[in-house]
Amino acid sequence: MKAAWLRSQCRVFFLSFKYLYWPNLFADKPLVEVYLALNDPHSFMLVQVLGDLERRFNIKFKLLLVYETVPGITIDPKLMRNWALKDANYIAQQYGLKSIDQYPSTKALVTGQQIWQLSPKTVEHAVMIFNQTWFDEFDFYYNTSTPLINFQIKNQQRLMNKGHYLPATLFFAGDWFVGIDRLIHLEERLTKLGLNANEEPHKYTANSLVDFNFTANVKDQQTKVKVSNAPCEVFVSLRSPYSYLGFEKAKSLSLKYDVPLVIKPILPMVMRGLNMPINKARYIYTDAHREAKMAKIPFHTFNDPIGKGIVNCYEIFSYAEYKGKAVEFMSAAFEAIYVKNIDVTQHHVIKLICQSIDLDYSAALEYAKEHDWQQWSDVNQADLEQLGFWGVPCFKFQETYCWGQDRLVQIETAMKDDSN
Repeated sequence: MKAAWLRSQCRVFFLSFKYLYWPNLFADKPLVEVYLALNDPHSFMLVQVLGDLERRFNIKFKLLLVYETVPGITIDPKLMRNWALKDANYIAQQYGLKSIDQYPSTKALVTGQQIWQLSPKTVEHAVMIFNQTWFDEFDFYYNTSTPLINFQIKNQQRLMNKGHYLPATLFFAGDWFVGIDRLIHLEERLTKLGLNANEEPHKYTANSLVDFNFTANVKDQQTKVKVSNAPCEVFVSLRSPYSYLGFEKAKSLSLKYDVPLVIKPILPMVMRGLNMPINKARYIYTDAHREAKMAKIPFHTFNDPIGKGIVNCYEIFSYAEYKGKAVEFMSAAFEAIYVKNIDVTQHHVIKLICQSIDLDYSAALEYAKEHDWQQWSDVNQADLEQLGFWGVPCFKFQETYCWGQDRLVQIETAMKDDSN
């Protein structure tokens, strides 16, 4: 699907008519579909705040139980499960929710799923079943059954047919909102539609960076807060829209706290032989675009650098780093792909990028002959896996590290603590 269509207002109007106005023509309240997996930590966090959303907005929920993962989506299931439990507890700490120590046992999970199928699909019952399952509060246990399997498969297919692949997701007016992290966008959408039940402000903003400023002036020394000389390591891929956003936000933090950035590019997952389903690619792009819009980061296009474009840029990167211009080069490359619609698979384009940051293109190519980009990219991938992560963007400052541009607030907190 064309990137321009995914960004267009025509798409918003079309989806709003199809999924909001027409289906709810005779309804008293607009419907929000919520897909939850009983053994998914982020679903457990999300279900705890649904009551708050029901109270604050004139909406009703349709709750659908699905499986934890879709086959072929998760790159490293074991790392993903370990991370999800830790990340869910971080969210619990942010919003005062119940934390969790371990995943439910198989017998508790099957029993919870069975009770779900037999119970009213209300938020109140959903919260009760999640609590019983995660804290093993059952007096008796059910065995698995064919109807139990079938209804979750049916809901899973519904999720995928409507365009997504993850649990802990909400579907409203044709758009997806993943977990508590994206409730700020849902709150904004509901507010614009006049669906507020009261005048309470948006609540789900805990992951916003403090005083984030994309247009921060490099020469403005008065805004800097000096911390230690420890660098912030930034693991990125040029093909990842979230890497672009995370990179720009990390640059802002490096300016504010006077912290050097160490850029560690890795290969896109497709170039590592991994699958990228269309639902995942479409959601990542549309979500990154609205995240960029909220952060006021330019995001106007996507000129895919896959293959030759990645190779061209990574061949130059080592020399740019050697000359102390790694950040400048990555900035120019990201800008070409996501802002200026420039094709970095063309050698003359890379040459122009080098000229724009006063980097000798010919010297960079010679330097690349002695510094194989595939070797350092493999090293960066290994470093990433040592941190317990599988993809980008990731960030590390001293002993604090996180996955995703959503969690850069953890890095900022570490920088602030270091400056005190």
